[in-house]
Amino acid sequence: MKTIKLELSPELEQKLRESIANRDAESIRKLLADAFAPTVEALLWQTHNQQNYDDFEAVADQLADQFAACVGLNTPVLSDYAVSRESIYEDHP
Repeated sequence: MKTIKLELSPELEQKLRESIANRDAESIRKLLADAFAPTVEALLWQTHNQQNYDDFEAVADQLADQFAACVGLNTPVLSDYAVSRESIYEDHP
């Protein structure tokens, strides 16, 4: 179970309290719907971003596995110098 925290502005809280005191169900529904809209959008965005991250991680893992299968486990690693700026541009003035 997940708890969702709904933050209300002081003005919205006051309107909600007045609607509750007046037992105005329609006004309460509208005020709560308006208050929930930004929270729902944020949750949907968060879920979408997490899904994109999970998809990326799955593809990255698959590519790493395929690369390892192609080059083998005993392939020598390039030195830090070999991939440094100095090494790459040493033949270029």
